[in-house]
Amino acid sequence: MSQPETTPRQVLYALVSGGFVAVVVVLTIGAASAGLVPAWWSGLLAIAIVLAATWIAQNWRSTMLVLVLGIGLFLMWMIGTLILAT
Repeated sequence: MSQPETTPRQVLYALVSGGFVAVVVVLTIGAASAGLVPAWWSGLLAIAIVLAATWIAQNWRSTMLVLVLGIGLFLMWMIGTLILAT
């Protein structure tokens, strides 16, 4: 059984979600380097980033879920960092 043809929208949404994950990586490293957040928060985000990136890479054709996960990861970083910033 073959998979349905990949649409340009699926590719675009996967790339956008991957972009959100990349931005969260940069922001997490920046916040940790600047000492804005506790080390445990950076470690928790590192685990969440790896899990999210792995899931997105395996399920990139599920456009809604991929976008929700990418944007949700960014929101998690933003809200958590705002709460925990010293």
